[in-house]
Amino acid sequence: MLKNKQATVISTPTKCADCPIRKKALFQVIAEEYVQEAETLRTAQYRLRARSHLYQESALAAMAYTLFEGWLLLYRTHSDGSRQGLKVALPGDFVGYAPLADGLYSHSSLAVTDVVVCGFRQADLHAMIDHHSDIARHITNIQARQLATCESNVLGLGRKSAEQRIAHAVADLYHRLELRSEVDVSTHNMPFPLTQEMLGELTGLTPVHTNRVLRKLRADGVMVCERQRVEILDLPRLIEVGEYQVHFVN
Repeated sequence: MLKNKQATVISTPTKCADCPIRKKALFQVIAEEYVQEAETLRTAQYRLRARSHLYQESALAAMAYTLFEGWLLLYRTHSDGSRQGLKVALPGDFVGYAPLADGLYSHSSLAVTDVVVCGFRQADLHAMIDHHSDIARHITNIQARQLATCESNVLGLGRKSAEQRIAHAVADLYHRLELRSEVDVSTHNMPFPLTQEMLGELTGLTPVHTNRVLRKLRADGVMVCERQRVEILDLPRLIEVGEYQVHFVN
């Protein structure tokens, strides 16, 4: 069970068979007759307040989670205490998995908004993998997508300009949110609860530099970021500036 004083257990959790995000979640590959089995493995649904940690780097990875609602920022901490963002997790994403029984979390997970997660013990997931090859393949695919995301981020940090990095990050979030029907496709308007500091952590920029780039993208008629939303004024231009390509659906 999740041992976090800032998390509360939801008394009437959503049933897996009725889950609105199942098509984007870990158990999308499970046959209908196994859905009930998957639900018995869930320890609970938990609600966590914004700016709270779901788990932290180097702690024992006893649990893994499917994000049911809200946004999480996955990041690693430098020796000087600064943070490097790895990915923004959205509803349906599977986070915190450790393939070894005594594994440690390789990164931290911070709630950007209030979030709801479904918790699973690592040991139960390992047992299910042993019995269901489709789950094993799906987890492998999830890990491969996360590796591809990190590789893309490394390329961006090493070779792309500040403007390209931010355009790429926003274009990627737009694509992923569009798949979840969370974008107004008529206006290209989408939720964006990340602070400028968080966006800077994802792109390796200071908050001041991030603000400067956002103002330039606005002045150039590419996008407007305000009031926890982004309106993309010129989507083809945003994709061009960010050199964004869709490699995986996630």
